[in-house]
Amino acid sequence: MKGCLVKDAENGIVLVSQRGSRVPVSSAEDLSSHVGQQVKASGAFVEKDKDKDKDDPVDPNSSSKPDDKLHPEHEFRVLKIEVLSPTCAPARKK
Repeated sequence: MKGCLVKDAENGIVLVSQRGSRVPVSSAEDLSSHVGQQVKASGAFVEKDKDKDKDDPVDPNSSSKPDDKLHPEHEFRVLKIEVLSPTCAPARKK
């Protein structure tokens, strides 16, 4: 996937494609150093990790979020990242 890495308050770091779609990304590598850069990311889509807040105990019998299993969220797991440009290109007008 090619696009610009940006910081999103709701989803963390997202890749904004040339068409404008926003895809949450994750990696074992710290991607924050690539925010604001045009990149080519290689990897795969995976189910988004819902257990990032490990301080909250989870009751397996609780049905507080019944839609989680019906509509899992996905993110792009980056395995390799290549910087195409040190800055993001301005949005193109059609």
